[in-house]
Amino acid sequence: MKRKKLLCLLLSGVLLTGCGILPQEEKARKAPVNKTSVDTQYFTTATVERGDVSKCYTAVCTYGKQEVENLAFNVPNEVLLGLYVAQGDSVYEGQLLAEITAGTLEDEIEECEEVCRQTDEDLKYYTQMVGFEQERQKLAKEHGRKYETDKLDELTAKRDDLAGQKIVADLKLAEAKEKMKGRRLYASFNGIVTYVREVRPWERTNTSTFITVASNENGFLTTIENTDLDMFKQGETYDIEMETETVPCTLYSINENKRFKTRSDLVFIPVDTEMEFEGGEQGTISIVLDEVKNVLYIPTSALKKIGDRDAVYVVNKDGMRDICYVEVGLSINDILSSERNRTEIKSGLTEGQTIIIK
Repeated sequence: MKRKKLLCLLLSGVLLTGCGILPQEEKARKAPVNKTSVDTQYFTTATVERGDVSKCYTAVCTYGKQEVENLAFNVPNEVLLGLYVAQGDSVYEGQLLAEITAGTLEDEIEECEEVCRQTDEDLKYYTQMVGFEQERQKLAKEHGRKYETDKLDELTAKRDDLAGQKIVADLKLAEAKEKMKGRRLYASFNGIVTYVREVRPWERTNTSTFITVASNENGFLTTIENTDLDMFKQGETYDIEMETETVPCTLYSINENKRFKTRSDLVFIPVDTEMEFEGGEQGTISIVLDEVKNVLYIPTSALKKIGDRDAVYVVNKDGMRDICYVEVGLSINDILSSERNRTEIKSGLTEGQTIIIK
């Protein structure tokens, strides 16, 4: 039993002596760094590019079908006597827009108007006389007196003849005025002149469309805050960007919004009145407020704020994410047009450099 205890003690000493001669490391080794999915292959990146950065006021415009009137002279080869409007002018119902020489038509209208006036007066007189005679004969009959019917018949015939003359006179006057209407162009409703055909002094007019008027009740409508009105000017031409085309429009009216007194409704009418749109179609109108050209820029969504400094994340040579502080200029964050969301980079990045958006 004593031998077994002695053997155990000897073995323990040997083991302890062996541990003491093992080499000792100066510092413990760190565990290897594992790259996370965020730091390696799942970056969404963009490239630093060169181009223009524009700050725009953007508004959505909705189209409503508009009333359009094409006006033309009905007599060819006449001299233009007067043109009283230009493209973009606002006009009111009944306004004289243009006219050609009337010739003897004015005299004809004046003569027809005089005949109608005189016929009206005579017709009123004989209508009244017929009434008096009918009443006289009625009273005579009630009191058993004799009366003559020839006079009533005579007055009635005269009245009926004048009624026929009045119809003829009115028709002649209407015909003469219709001829004059083709020589004088009037606006049939409140609107805006969207087209005027140019006629040089030596040219004669023809019967094709000379003036086009579009109503102000419909068109492309948008509502903006009254504080933003200074950027718009009535009568000026603005481009409305549709899904597949750009539509030049004239700003016809600026009216107080019926629901919100702090806002105004703007109506834009297409310059080309032959263009067709469906009710409810939408486009956007943009006004450039500030712009820088040929500068370095990045998507605005890539810009970060670290403390009080602007920064972006870039991909280093090891494929890892690094912070890069930058100096920025004009920055755009337009919710209606993501393509315009650019931020000017004044320093900190180079053209073609890869940056991380997220």
